[in-house]
Amino acid sequence: MSDNINVTQESEAAEEFSLKDFLACCLSKWRWFTVSIVLFCCLGVLYVLRQQPVYSRSMELLIKDQDGGGGVADISNAFSSLGLVSSNTNVNNELISLSSPAVMYEVVKNLGLDVNYSTPGRFHEKTLYGSNLPVNVKFHDLEEQQCAGFRIELGKDGNVVLSKFHLETPDGDEEIEKEVKAKIGAGPIETPVGKVSIAANGNYTAPKGKKNKPVTEIIVERDGMQSTVETYGGLVKADLADKDADVIDLSMKDVSTQRAVDVLNEIVAVYNDNWVYDKNRVAVATSSFIDDRLRLIERELGNVDNEIFDFKRDHRVPNLEEAAKTQMKQSVEMSNKMLEVTNQMSMSIYLRDYLNNPGNAKSVIPVNTGIGSPTLEAQISNYNNLLLTRNTLAASSSDTNPLVVDYDGQIKGLREAIVNAINGQIVALNKSLRNMEGAKGAAESQLASGSTQAKYLLSVERQQKVKESLYLYLLQKREENELTQKFTADNTRIITPPTGSLQPVAPKVKFILAICMFFGLCVPGVAIYIISATDTKVRSRKDLDRMSAPFAGEIPFVGKKSIKDRMARLLPAKKNSKELERVVVAVKEGSRDAVSESFRIVRGNIDFMIRGKEGGNVIMITSFNPGSGKSFISFNLSASFALKGKKVLVVDGDLRHGSASQFVDMPSKGLSNYLTGNTDNWQSLVVPVAGQNGMSVLPIGHRPPNPSELLDNGRIGQFLDEARKEYDYIFVDCPPTDVVVDTQIVEKYVDRTIFVVRAGLLDRKALEEIDAIYRNKRFKQMSIVLNGTEAASRKSYGAYGYYG
Repeated sequence: MSDNINVTQESEAAEEFSLKDFLACCLSKWRWFTVSIVLFCCLGVLYVLRQQPVYSRSMELLIKDQDGGGGVADISNAFSSLGLVSSNTNVNNELISLSSPAVMYEVVKNLGLDVNYSTPGRFHEKTLYGSNLPVNVKFHDLEEQQCAGFRIELGKDGNVVLSKFHLETPDGDEEIEKEVKAKIGAGPIETPVGKVSIAANGNYTAPKGKKNKPVTEIIVERDGMQSTVETYGGLVKADLADKDADVIDLSMKDVSTQRAVDVLNEIVAVYNDNWVYDKNRVAVATSSFIDDRLRLIERELGNVDNEIFDFKRDHRVPNLEEAAKTQMKQSVEMSNKMLEVTNQMSMSIYLRDYLNNPGNAKSVIPVNTGIGSPTLEAQISNYNNLLLTRNTLAASSSDTNPLVVDYDGQIKGLREAIVNAINGQIVALNKSLRNMEGAKGAAESQLASGSTQAKYLLSVERQQKVKESLYLYLLQKREENELTQKFTADNTRIITPPTGSLQPVAPKVKFILAICMFFGLCVPGVAIYIISATDTKVRSRKDLDRMSAPFAGEIPFVGKKSIKDRMARLLPAKKNSKELERVVVAVKEGSRDAVSESFRIVRGNIDFMIRGKEGGNVIMITSFNPGSGKSFISFNLSASFALKGKKVLVVDGDLRHGSASQFVDMPSKGLSNYLTGNTDNWQSLVVPVAGQNGMSVLPIGHRPPNPSELLDNGRIGQFLDEARKEYDYIFVDCPPTDVVVDTQIVEKYVDRTIFVVRAGLLDRKALEEIDAIYRNKRFKQMSIVLNGTEAASRKSYGAYGYYG
């Protein structure tokens, strides 16, 4: 029992993984690796061919420092009275703004990127854009997030056929089999996906050359805006060129280089438009205020003009200007002063009404309104700057931010101060106006001789002049405000326009082929490892190292082996029990191949084992299971001894099959005739082997119905005793042990046993039983021969079949 445990432990130890053996096994299966690498590389090439080449385009963008000295900043400071506002630029904030979904949404919308065009190709669809796109398609009835598509077949004279429609519905993507014929540029077309317009692309350039075929079929796919924005947002990358610089690297990967360039340029254009719009909000508010006042004054001035015209026409009032020139000189001077004070009061009232309007609580206050108070103008400018800063901070955080709340308090206090200041200004102007009116009344008392009509006319003309003066003043401010808006410069400067290599960045052919080669190596390696790990068969000499029985040698597999034989070697299957073992004559005179040399080694080992021992020339050859190659070993080992000049007899002791009898063409008389007593002259039954001097075979003759009884009648022992005297070596080819009782019967009359173990056929667990047979001495002088081994530098040959 302890011996069995030791053998089991030793067998398990022998089965531990050995890298050297694994590499040797892989080397012997080099064809597997070759086929696997070629197959995976072909798959890799097919994958590369089915992918559109992806190109990279990048640009460098400088974010300007608005607080820097010189240049634009100095001009901006010089024109600060026109409402220009300067602020510091945080490049990290602009980096986020450039890559924001809002900017990308405008880019997708401006370039129409939600509609994709492609044409079928040999291995993949080819994207169409820009100069290689014949037509542009516009969907009129689809919602912003709805998807649809169809195919366009381009015909002659601008005729097209639309087919293979599909439309996204709440129930899924609906396929619509319908054809619609139309003409390019004919206006909206009724289709299953709604109205669409097909217009010729003015930038299209027809391909030239035989290899470049014109586009005849276009696949049109319209995606939802959100998914399109997300897709292109993922393709565009923005990063700082250097942490200490204000330069941004903007890059994009796309299958169309022209589209990548357009997207990058459009991102910069949309960003600059947003920047200018943000910086011009004060000027825009001022422009809106001035336009409103101009329209109001224009109506009032028209009414005054009409009133003067009607009064002069109805009352025939003469021109009193020259007549009352002297008397009116002082009155005119006072009128001019009153005009200036009235203008200031009007603008002050306008500003007070604007500030008291709740709808303008979070709007900037118009500047440069001419209220005549530098202190008040400065307060308004500070208020606008503080309000813009608060709005910017609230946009990036929330209204509950402590800083925003603090700004709100400052803005509220400053606004109340401005309102109080305007009220004080109005009170002061009213007082000044009353004083001037009193002075003017004293001057006009000298004109008492004037008519009531002249006085009325002068009053109306004075209103006309006030309106004209105010109107001209606002026109001047509007032009100054327009200059302010035009003066706001872009926040960026393109250092390097979109450029890139003409070579695609994806798919990476070398990397893909390297991965394919890696898998081409791994797959057969893993397969070999799994087969080896799950293989319980005896494969090599190493599997027998732990056995107690002497090892006589190993016989390699040689010759070519079919795929069927290879599969049978990996997964042995039962064969027909009546199928005879195919016996190969491998040992011949002058042969120096691996098999012949292996048999010579076995021959030498047997000679060594029986040296100095008498009566050791009768050798029985058996195995544990059928198909182990006993007949092959018997015949070729006998031939090896015969080449040495020995007289050798091969006895076919397998009365059930007679595999060894094949060597002499299966004669009808043989051992069975001797065992049945039909003849006592066994010498007459021996058949010499052609081409093998000194070697003979005793065939079985006819197959008896009771082989075990014949072998057990004692005549086999008598025969062997007589044959010992005539032959140097006698090899008895017996059936497998434990399959039939024949081997146990013959074993009593032999001197030595060669136990054949077939590599790839015998389970390693059976080695324990074989070793137990040796230790229990069931067979005399038993030794082991390993048959059919494979080596890294040798080619294997087919299996033999076995008994049933």
